[in-house]
Amino acid sequence: MARVRTPLLSFGARGKLANTLVFFPWKGIDAVREYVVPTNPKTAAQTAHRAIVTSVVSAWRNYFTNAVGRAAWDRSATQDSRPLSGFNLFSSNAIKLAASNPDASFGNEPFVNAAGDCTFDMFNLDDGAIGDEAGNFEGWAGTSPSSLLLVGSEPIGAERVGISVPGDPGDVVYMKLRKDGYDRSGIGKFTLE
Repeated sequence: MARVRTPLLSFGARGKLANTLVFFPWKGIDAVREYVVPTNPKTAAQTAHRAIVTSVVSAWRNYFTNAVGRAAWDRSATQDSRPLSGFNLFSSNAIKLAASNPDASFGNEPFVNAAGDCTFDMFNLDDGAIGDEAGNFEGWAGTSPSSLLLVGSEPIGAERVGISVPGDPGDVVYMKLRKDGYDRSGIGKFTLE
């Protein structure tokens, strides 16, 4: 995909040109690519992948609806070198995981609990049930979204993962969860108590 400036001597060409090029906006960028006739072979692998994509989109629409959790994914997306939305970043991680672990747990609804731990409520990707994935989730925290360091790891306990983060009451801390090399939450913003 090529970026274009004033395509076809205009400021916003859209659509195809003689079945050779397609001009379109993408994330606020005017772009152009070769026109390709789409195919739909409906192979078993393609059908399985489409089912995974459908389940991930359904999970975002139905289970991961908390505004604070979505804002955390949006914040996390700003740290990526690609122009992504929070939904794009969530989907990217969830699709990769769902192929091997459709019952993977993801963090949503970040908050600080009474003990001062940065905590995420956990939900299963496939059905929105309370998170029950075995194993430890890594907590990455820092004073800005771009300076996160590994600060601990904990399993899901009482429907959530809580990680103690160093700092003083009133400090603003950013934190996310990772497991098996994938982000399991967006970057939550917390004020320590």
